[in-house]
Amino acid sequence: MATENKKYIPTLRFPEFQNDGEWNYEYGNMLYDSIVNKKHKSDLPILAITQDNGAIPRDEINYRVIVNDKSIEGYKIVEIGDFIISLRSFQGGIEYSRYKGLCSPAYIVLRKKHSKICDDFYRHYFKSFQYIQALNRNLEGIRDGKMVSYKQFSDIKLPCPSLAEQKKIADCLSSLDKYIDATKRKLELLKEHKKGLMQRLFPAKGKTTPELRFPEFIGTKEWTPKQLGSIGETLGGLSGKSAEDFGTGKPFVTYKQVFNSSEIDFSECALVQVSENETQNKLQYRDVLVTMSSETPNEVGYTAVVTNKNIPECYLNSFCFIYRLFDNESIDAKFLIYLFSSDVYRTAVVRIAQGITRFNISKTKFKEIELVIPENEDEQIKIAETLSSVDKQIEEYDKKIKALELHKKGLMQQLFPKL
Repeated sequence: MATENKKYIPTLRFPEFQNDGEWNYEYGNMLYDSIVNKKHKSDLPILAITQDNGAIPRDEINYRVIVNDKSIEGYKIVEIGDFIISLRSFQGGIEYSRYKGLCSPAYIVLRKKHSKICDDFYRHYFKSFQYIQALNRNLEGIRDGKMVSYKQFSDIKLPCPSLAEQKKIADCLSSLDKYIDATKRKLELLKEHKKGLMQRLFPAKGKTTPELRFPEFIGTKEWTPKQLGSIGETLGGLSGKSAEDFGTGKPFVTYKQVFNSSEIDFSECALVQVSENETQNKLQYRDVLVTMSSETPNEVGYTAVVTNKNIPECYLNSFCFIYRLFDNESIDAKFLIYLFSSDVYRTAVVRIAQGITRFNISKTKFKEIELVIPENEDEQIKIAETLSSVDKQIEEYDKKIKALELHKKGLMQQLFPKL
């Protein structure tokens, strides 16, 4: 809670407010009422309360929870501009609603008491580091599953600069939000472009030529269907070794690396103890690492490729197996990344995944997968270079978004005084 004699002046302030002095602060219940309005005909959309998008109709995020009519009768009405205290507000702040709808009676609905409150100012403030920190100080000892109460919300002081300054800060942060959102949309469009490009650069199931082919390869030999077992072998990982074996020793590839990246970065490998007399399969250039098990069939069979010719002595845990091409097979390592992320491959993996609560693929079934591959390595390289250039753009946009979000976080810490 704020102390009475502390001065509240933001580190960064717009020029026109430099001489306005310190900010006033009021307790939460002086600015917002807790509203319980259940007088509705249950014809309003049911809202999902999310940390990323605030209060949003469940239908817009494919949120599927079956609620009977009797239960909906007890739901609260949320008006546009209301705030909602959710179960995890102590982690991510208080959520804002741009929609009129219904929310579970478990949530607390907050509504402003007067017109000298700028919704967007508090929309940003309730998600700020300062406020979440103050909320957690006031909720010492809170555990998962416990809701922040209206009384606890009321015990925290909220900033009350002039309405003009509220709007200025809100406009600044909202414009930055729009820029971040626009950048995210560009990133999503780029990902969609890559997806469409891959569908055209790789033959569809049952075809031996792609829809889109580079001019220098038009009219050349069709791609060749090959079972994976006819051009390579499968090898086991480092059996008997797990995360508990980490220590000084040889580099060790983790599940996270394989699942989250199509290309292994050996600089981020962990270490694992490997006895001198152990006979294990060391990773080599062009090795494809294949995840054997996952909770859903859509996530099993993810791959990462060793594209570095000069790699350290490195091992693989038994959560994966190695698919290694025979020495006489001329297939570009970078091309393998995209071959094993193509729709045809992913469809084939889902088809062979077996399980109920956890899904697995066997090495035998994996080797039976048939993929169509161009004989000309120059064509492989051209496809890999094209898709790699798109990946680099995706990576640049991703870095830009992270930088903008970090900039916004720092800006908010300067625009709002520390409690």
